Amino acid sequence: MKKVYFSGKFNKLKDPKLSLSDSLKDDYRSKILGGSEKLTHPIDTQIVFGKYIYTGPFYCEQASSGDYTSTDCNTVLNAEFKAVSDADFFVCVLSEHFSVGTIVELDWALYQNKEIILLYQEEESSYTIKSEYWFAIANAIKNSHHIKIIPFKNTNDIYPLIKNLL
Repeated sequence: MKKVYFSGKFNKLKDPKLSLSDSLKDDYRSKILGGSEKLTHPIDTQIVFGKYIYTGPFYCEQASSGDYTSTDCNTVLNAEFKAVSDADFFVCVLSEHFSVGTIVELDWALYQNKEIILLYQEEESSYTIKSEYWFAIANAIKNSHHIKIIPFKNTNDIYPLIKNLL
């Protein structure tokens, strides 16, 4: 079974009364995985759309002790890079919520020569790529022969686009 990694800034609700899992209920990965608890309490194998193994990311990284919610930067970095490296497909979502981590993961996926699906939220721009991420998108196009670029208007479009593409 092929493996897939879903990049993009986590869409976390900022209500302190919510549990971590509940605060991630609107994240597109929660819809793909069938529940936000699967982003915060990973199980060994999570199947996506009945045909892919989800490699990450998870909101909580696993430390060498086996515990989740590691705050060690190297642990998080190594876990994310390994998850991207283990994936056959890299899905990147560039939305209105900026994430430096997403750009670094995209660059790592390019370096690893992964098959990439890049979705970006269109916006007003003088550039031919209508996104504030135009530089990262242009770089991805330039450096990959295995890339699909798809614009979207609304974050509600992400889940159906990904489901149709995979």
